[in-house]
Amino acid sequence: MMKSSGLKRSHLSFLIIVGTLTILMFILVTAVAIFFLTNQSNAAEPAGRSLLTNRRPLDVDQVDPALALASLGGFSNAELIKEAINKARPETAFAILLFEPELRDRESAGGFLLLASIYAGQRESEKAVFCYEMAGTITTLSPDIADTARADLFIQISEGLIQLNESSLAKFYLDQAFLLASHSPFLQVAQRRVVFERLQKNYIALGEREPARKSLDLSANPPKVVFSANESIALPQSQPILFPTSIQEAETQRWIAAQELAAQLVERGGKAPVVTEETLRQTLLAEDALKLPFFEAELANEASLSKRIDITAAKIEWLSIKYRLARQAYGLNLVPEWAEQAEKIRAELTKAYEAVFSLYADLIVSLPDAAKIDNATEERLRREILAGELGRYPNYPEEQRQKQLLEITEKLINTQPELNVFVGASYLGNRELYNFISQ
Repeated sequence: MMKSSGLKRSHLSFLIIVGTLTILMFILVTAVAIFFLTNQSNAAEPAGRSLLTNRRPLDVDQVDPALALASLGGFSNAELIKEAINKARPETAFAILLFEPELRDRESAGGFLLLASIYAGQRESEKAVFCYEMAGTITTLSPDIADTARADLFIQISEGLIQLNESSLAKFYLDQAFLLASHSPFLQVAQRRVVFERLQKNYIALGEREPARKSLDLSANPPKVVFSANESIALPQSQPILFPTSIQEAETQRWIAAQELAAQLVERGGKAPVVTEETLRQTLLAEDALKLPFFEAELANEASLSKRIDITAAKIEWLSIKYRLARQAYGLNLVPEWAEQAEKIRAELTKAYEAVFSLYADLIVSLPDAAKIDNATEERLRREILAGELGRYPNYPEEQRQKQLLEITEKLINTQPELNVFVGASYLGNRELYNFISQ
């Protein structure tokens, strides 16, 4: 009996040990799975407040493929935004604004203004406000927009927000235009007068009596600011590169295939023959197989910083197209293998952006004038932050770059106070917005 009892206890101990190990193994597997899924989720979402976050995601199901494919067919993206707006295809316009880095800043700002008006007309106020904010961010951060156009954009943004009863945000952008009209050295007297006249009317619409009175007074007697005609950018703009004949032919084949697919979609009510889609898929794969090795070879053999910037900018343009295809943001899953590699392509796009801004930093160091180094550094940071805020530069180091921008702003205030207007950041309620400041 004792032997039998001992065997039972031994058997029970064995079961307890096995059970404990099983539970521990289950916990370990679960923890690993949670860790993996969390990392995957984090990798799939860009950092910061870019357009790819849930703050304003793109609804790819609402993208019009026939219209979106015109971009792959060689048509102007700026014109396609207008066409998408005219045809009430806001998500198609939004996809272009999200993924196309070659759009000029004023085109992007104007595109968001048009998009906001469409959303407002559809009573989608949240989307409309978001688009007005993005137009404001571009208007503030872009070094390429002249202050005359900048003041006009701020007022247009405010007028749209007034219609949406977003009085606090509307006043924020009116105040930005007021600051430019009061302090910018790049506005002539007649231009200041016009801005103040428009400001006075819009402040009245908001019920802001005191700034309306000030604007009226200043429209009659504009502030005396030393005018400077030298409103120029410090960094060279990237230039188009010359592709070899093989790549030019591949691009041509892609344009033809995209135009044919778009035409078929229109003629057949949104459904095209599989062979037409396959033709475009094959042209895209062929173009990719030529372009990526070309970029790598050119970068390996090129010593000039400015030319390396041009090559990297061209690489960013191609990777942006590729990433848009991977995210099915042309309204179709045109290259399924790229859709499966979307995160890898996004990582490649991030590296390309990191590379181009690193090249700009190297170029700035070589400038002979210390003052120009500070101006160029500020400009580089504004461009980098803007690319990140627009969502075109995934995972950009937002906090680090904002800190650096505010530091260079403080330095410029101390060393070049004659600039009068500088870039800062402030909160409006729970919104963090870039804004202009003055001494």
